[in-house]
Amino acid sequence: MAPKGGTMLGTFRLAESDKTLVFELLVLLEKPSGIEFRLRHFTPELLPWEKTNATVLILASHDPMRAIFENPVDGQPKHAIITRIDGDTYVLRSEIVPGKGDMQVIEITYHRQKQPAQQPNGGSGGRR
Repeated sequence: MAPKGGTMLGTFRLAESDKTLVFELLVLLEKPSGIEFRLRHFTPELLPWEKTNATVLILASHDPMRAIFENPVDGQPKHAIITRIDGDTYVLRSEIVPGKGDMQVIEITYHRQKQPAQQPNGGSGGRR
């Protein structure tokens, strides 16, 4: 969503076949101390997936095409990198750094969903 009131909001839905597995809510939040990237996962019934609060990452660096966030506590992901591909496409790279073993990387491509065109009569296409 477009920025408003010091926030930007995004969502992600993971589905397999015809079954939704998880929703992810993403928020960029402008705070006096800087920009925070917050995320939280929910079941299709909107029950929180994680037992803890939302994950909070802090903006470490940015340029016009990329923003790098770091998790200042011992949580996961440790790093999140948002790369702008074009005006409607972004890639989120989450780096999960376990206490032991190799780093795991998850990359998700986000596409802006366009609003449906208005009907000529100004009404909603969903109403009949």
